[in-house]
Amino acid sequence: MSPIGRVFIILNLLLAGAFVGFSGTYLQKQHHWKTEQEKAVKAHDEAKKVWDAEQQRLNTALSSSDNAKTAAETTVNSQRNEIDRLKEENQRLDLRAAQMEGDIKALRTTAEAGNSESKAAFAQSKAAYDMAIAAEAAKNEAVRAKDASDEENRGLKNQIAALNETVTNKDLEIAGLGKVRGELQLMVDVARQMGFLESMAQPKLAGTVSAVQGNLVTISISDNPDSAEIKPGYKFGIYDASGYKGEARVTDVDATKNIAFATMFVTTGNVKAGDSASTRIGTN
Repeated sequence: MSPIGRVFIILNLLLAGAFVGFSGTYLQKQHHWKTEQEKAVKAHDEAKKVWDAEQQRLNTALSSSDNAKTAAETTVNSQRNEIDRLKEENQRLDLRAAQMEGDIKALRTTAEAGNSESKAAFAQSKAAYDMAIAAEAAKNEAVRAKDASDEENRGLKNQIAALNETVTNKDLEIAGLGKVRGELQLMVDVARQMGFLESMAQPKLAGTVSAVQGNLVTISISDNPDSAEIKPGYKFGIYDASGYKGEARVTDVDATKNIAFATMFVTTGNVKAGDSASTRIGTN
């Protein structure tokens, strides 16, 4: 065999060996990655099962929370409507009492006029009697005038008695209305003592003022025992160890960070970062 043929044979052997080594390495790596992929798929499936179960639990909890919130809002609205009704009834009774006071004043004026007329009639009767003594000829006429005056006087007295009775009845009616008004006010006070206030429509929230710019404040919510949703319109009382400083109304919310952005609408002190904030103090 020629030297060139030997060289080709050696090269073929070398290339065949390299191919066999490369193929073995590739197959080994392919088996390794297949095993890793199977492990990853299995881990993903298990994680998805856990995630689905947790999502189902959270959805159930959210549904229960929404139902409780709806029931609470219904109760608060019912109590608020009852308070409004009592206020309207109280205003109606006040108006009726004022009208009755006007009627009583008119009756008293009429009674006073009747008394004046009675006095005038008595004076006329006395004058007629004096004239009868002075002139016998006018005696009969004076007697008739006196009788007429006495009759008129009796009529006026009867009218005054009737008016006095009417005034007495009106006084009794006003006293009854005053009792009803007192009972209605008592019902309103009891409702307030029972805690049925407008502020009860707000959840119990507390936190700290984290930033102040003019009348704009940022409140970081740290206490939300009912996990309530923070909504624009809620009011926070601002205070520190020295006391109450004012009221802030929520205008925007960052729910992901439990932060409420609010505007001060009542200020009685210098509001600064670090002050406390709560929905359960103040004038709301």
